[in-house]
Amino acid sequence: MPTVSSPAVLDSAAGGDRSFRQLLYDISIAASHLESARAYLASHLGVTSPQYNMIMVIAQYEGSTGISVNEIADHLHVSNTFVTTEVKKLERQGMVVKVPNPADARSVLVHLSEEGEQQVQALQPELLFVNDHLFESISPADFKALSRIVASLLGDFSRTVAMLQVVSHSKGSQSLGGISKALKRVGPRAA
Repeated sequence: MPTVSSPAVLDSAAGGDRSFRQLLYDISIAASHLESARAYLASHLGVTSPQYNMIMVIAQYEGSTGISVNEIADHLHVSNTFVTTEVKKLERQGMVVKVPNPADARSVLVHLSEEGEQQVQALQPELLFVNDHLFESISPADFKALSRIVASLLGDFSRTVAMLQVVSHSKGSQSLGGISKALKRVGPRAA
């Protein structure tokens, strides 16, 4: 019995979903390994994995003035509220500094503190080692294709999770009718 009906992901010869199922298993295992590597790097900074991601985004995009909470959230595909909460924790740890945004009095800009910069610099050899080994077998063409494909799936994945959250909070969510109602509430597919 197939677990997917989209022709794009069905095996064309047999009409089955074995390749699709294997892809899901592979993505799940790859995500687990990537999370383990991220947790390893985060532990070197004494932060959580999501905080590690924020620190790395700040380090990459802060420039000379800092980066806004909204920009951090956009890069990581998370809510502004989540970033605000975690940035406060990182500020208490001395990893980041918030300054008023001269272009928008309602927001702040975030940049690494001196301590944060030193810790990120000290992490560089570990970061290089981990990333080089995670992607040691990929060709430049495959890397570009993988980057494009993963970016193209984020909207679908995000929309599906939002729909599942609506379904789980709806009465009758065990039926296809509950899923149909949830889809209407989540809205049309993002282009």
